[in-house]
Amino acid sequence: MRLAFVTNLYPPYIVGGNEMLCDEVITALRARGHEVAVVCGRGRDLPSRPDVHGVLPLDLDRKAETFLGGRVPGTFEAFRWHVFDPVAYRATRQALRRVNPEVVVVWNLYMASLGPLAAARRHGRPVVTHVCDKWLHLSLADAGPVLNLAPSAKRGVLLAQRLARPLLSRALLPLRVVAISEFMRRFYLSAGFRAEDVQTIHLGVPLPDFAYRERPPRSRGAPLRLLFVGGLWEGKGPQTAVRALGRLKREGLRALRLDVCGGGTPAFVEWLRGVIAEEDVAEEVTLHGFVDRKVVRDFCQSHDLLVFPSQWDEPFAAVPVEAMSTGMAVVATTAGGTPEAITDGETGLLVPPGDVAALAAAVRRLAEDDALRLRLGATAARAARERFSFDRYIDRLEECYRLLLPGRRHDRRA
Repeated sequence: MRLAFVTNLYPPYIVGGNEMLCDEVITALRARGHEVAVVCGRGRDLPSRPDVHGVLPLDLDRKAETFLGGRVPGTFEAFRWHVFDPVAYRATRQALRRVNPEVVVVWNLYMASLGPLAAARRHGRPVVTHVCDKWLHLSLADAGPVLNLAPSAKRGVLLAQRLARPLLSRALLPLRVVAISEFMRRFYLSAGFRAEDVQTIHLGVPLPDFAYRERPPRSRGAPLRLLFVGGLWEGKGPQTAVRALGRLKREGLRALRLDVCGGGTPAFVEWLRGVIAEEDVAEEVTLHGFVDRKVVRDFCQSHDLLVFPSQWDEPFAAVPVEAMSTGMAVVATTAGGTPEAITDGETGLLVPPGDVAALAAAVRRLAEDDALRLRLGATAARAARERFSFDRYIDRLEECYRLLLPGRRHDRRA
């Protein structure tokens, strides 16, 4: 197949797992013999290859300012970021004319507006849109939750969005949508999308890279090694993990160490350091910043317990599945699609989001019961291999794209 992926960020420009997953999918499709072009934002460090088109009006070299809230846009700029950008529309149309794909895959357009999606629809070839979060709904119906503006400016953008919505809906809908979880599928159905147009394809992880390692019981006095992996912002809940660690230390459970992997804005990182100092766990917590995927893999092999305290509507994250694959026990929250990967008491422990006491109690339970922790990890590893193979994930995506080719019968059962 000849495919074009249209997205906002593209490695080496990464904010979270969304970009890494997109890159892994593209790499896998190319390895299977498909031609895959990429249309994305502009950046000096983008791969210098003819099938990568950095043409969208997003300055990826200033990604922290744009995607992590480092700069407050003006009213018109906010509309262009979150609703419709004519420059992005024209750039995408020109790129697709050059590439001439058989199928256009729109992966994520957060901050890139609906302009590229409208251009893909106008191109006249089949379009499939991946929703790994709520970006499509925010741009089409309600940008309010992501508008960091003064009240008067925010009202102006929302009014303009309401006026533009009928035109955008006619240009975009109906739209073939692939949701990353049943949680996200239900969300888009509740937002008015048709059931026959939205399907769920759970992500897969490279199981050989996150190979199972049988963990022996801890030796007496050895610390329990905890791991947090994710973007450093309030929604991912690193502060909850730190406060739970502080609570356990005050209760006398001191043999705990927490490694935190992930980047964030300087302001949030500084605030998180303040929480660490406030909880008196500076000796127990290490902030590693953004790390390479290989480092995450090695930490999953060496650590005892993943804490995944996300408190936003987590669509469906790869990190818990990667940890499960290695046999690491997982404590996660019930937010969003995470319970679709973890069965409480069988393949991990689930706690309410934002509940420091519940998270601390779950960690204590696994710290004091080696047998339970090891059993959960081993069961989780089997579940990850049965349900979340990356190769099977690519198989399903391939079939989804092939069904859109001219002459192929559109069979939802496939």
